[in-house]
Amino acid sequence: LNMKLLDIELRKYQNILFIPLITFIDKYFVSNQCSQNNILIKEILEFLRITSDQTLTIPIFINANYPQICLHWLSLSYLNAYEYAYTLRIIYNIARHDEGIMILNKCQCHNILMQFNTDILDRHIDFIIDRKWYEDLQLIYFMIIILIVDSNKLVIESTNWFITYRLSPAIFDGILSRTYRYQKFHISELIIILMRLCINDNYIHCISHKKYSTFPEYVFNVLNFLLYCVEIERFDYSVLSLDVLTVIALANILWSISFHDQYKNILIENIQIINKLIVFESSNIIEKILPYIYISRHMSSLKRAIDGIWQNLYPLSSTNVEIKSLTTIKSFCSLMISYSHIDIDFCRQLYDIFSILPELSISVDFINSKYLWQEIAQTIEQSDLVLFLISNNFFNSKSCRQELIYVTDTLKKPFISIFINADYQVTGWLKNRINESKQIHFEEKDFINNCNELLSLIKQSVSMNITSIKNTSDIKQWNEKEVKQWFNNNNLMPELHDFYQFQNGYELLLYTQAILAFSWTKEYARIKIRFEEKFKQQQQCLSPHEFSKFINALKHLKNKSLSSI
Repeated sequence: LNMKLLDIELRKYQNILFIPLITFIDKYFVSNQCSQNNILIKEILEFLRITSDQTLTIPIFINANYPQICLHWLSLSYLNAYEYAYTLRIIYNIARHDEGIMILNKCQCHNILMQFNTDILDRHIDFIIDRKWYEDLQLIYFMIIILIVDSNKLVIESTNWFITYRLSPAIFDGILSRTYRYQKFHISELIIILMRLCINDNYIHCISHKKYSTFPEYVFNVLNFLLYCVEIERFDYSVLSLDVLTVIALANILWSISFHDQYKNILIENIQIINKLIVFESSNIIEKILPYIYISRHMSSLKRAIDGIWQNLYPLSSTNVEIKSLTTIKSFCSLMISYSHIDIDFCRQLYDIFSILPELSISVDFINSKYLWQEIAQTIEQSDLVLFLISNNFFNSKSCRQELIYVTDTLKKPFISIFINADYQVTGWLKNRINESKQIHFEEKDFINNCNELLSLIKQSVSMNITSIKNTSDIKQWNEKEVKQWFNNNNLMPELHDFYQFQNGYELLLYTQAILAFSWTKEYARIKIRFEEKFKQQQQCLSPHEFSKFINALKHLKNKSLSSI
């Protein structure tokens, strides 16, 4: 079992290995309602723990229903300590993947974990007798919570306790270890947990005001040591990749710290380490290593983090682009949309509607492919107006924070705040900066009406006449371009659109009616073979998850337009 395989090699074992293994253990746990020291079960759990440690393999575990089954095991009161430990480790590994977080949250993971903490972790005889077991599982428990729960919704008191008495000592011990590990956690995993906490300003201040008061210095010391390590050529990419991942996470932490004036002097004093980081980023190591590591959506690229730190320490005034006067009537307007990539579906939907208006030129990164700070800053300066898509994801994004500060504090440029969720309450760094701005709160039921209200605000801001937005709810009248936009809006694989080649909305609706009349799994089995044959050269697979997303989008389409068929 304990063989080294790449995730791409493991995919072919999903049905013949991973599903039978989880089914076997599940039947064993359910049928043997008492704790038993079964060596085979332990070996299988260890194999699953080792395999799921490679975050790129997590889609295999998701497709085999591991999240749901493992969460169920936590409700069983009769497992022994190592069975709970392995179960928590597998759930933790799943939570390290963005797709895993979504599935775990859908399965009420947070509530199940809290119940486990109360009913089992605090009361199980194994953990009462052996406090080391208890402390180890408590560390994993909190790490899962931090990965799946928004940092602004964490309980401050218990999280501060975790940082002080569990996370910080674990990081110190891991750094002092020859293998950079604490227990079976590599230092990169612990630093990523710290990075997730540093999204919230309160936890940066908490860490800095505890006994670890030299927090920025501590981050720099670890970073400097790791930069020294990665300069030494290693041939084991699995080791080097973990060091690189740690460096990227530390750079993200420094970016979070750099937003605060009280820490900027410490950062400037350590500017030589930041310069080392710049040299490292320009080397070919990153390019070699990226295929071997998983970067979550909460972690910015090393280049973006470095640019962010530099902008906060040595702000650009502007790139000398003339800011246009908005006092005269215009016939053409350039807009930029700033948003969190987690909210890309909403952004695409908004872009698809406004991009067809001839009077507007809209800049957004998934169209212009401008992701570097210098390019973003120039785009902001060249725009007549900036649209900020406000949400909790926007609030947590360092990139969004930098873009908004550049607009409000540096350029003092006109902007509109678009609240994706009508009931979102602004707090912290964002509140004072947008309180006086023009705002609109979007509601899902009235999207087109909201768009027209937004259009009115844009007209007021730029003093020009713009064509009204038409309602495109009559799906039967969609042309080929609008069908393609529907695939984009629902974040479906572009290859699916290329595969089906629907010419209009009527064809799409007819297919919807036909496929939803039967079990979609049969259609999936039929389509999968043809799809993978068509995209054989690209080595593109069609997973059950991707096809089920397509089916769910079709169901929504049917509910929206039953009368159109």
